[in-house]
Amino acid sequence: MSDQSHRRTYDLTTVAQSLRQLHEFVTAHNARIEITRPGSEQRCVLLSKTELDALERALEIFSDTDDVRDICHKIAHLAAVTGGEFAHA
Repeated sequence: MSDQSHRRTYDLTTVAQSLRQLHEFVTAHNARIEITRPGSEQRCVLLSKTELDALERALEIFSDTDDVRDICHKIAHLAAVTGGEFAHA
């Protein structure tokens, strides 16, 4: 996984003008680029496919545990007992 030195934040205007260079940086360094937009708090992230695959694999590994299965079972049981009403609260 990349360290903080490979995480950058850029405004959308900069990204639009420099997409080729940012693509090269992200893919070469497994970096992350946070993209902002003036007047908005919303952000998105440009990251390498390698890093995305690693993150997805980590989620698969972490989700395949006895604790997660137990929580899923308890949630399913709660939903069955309450008829799903808790989801509308």
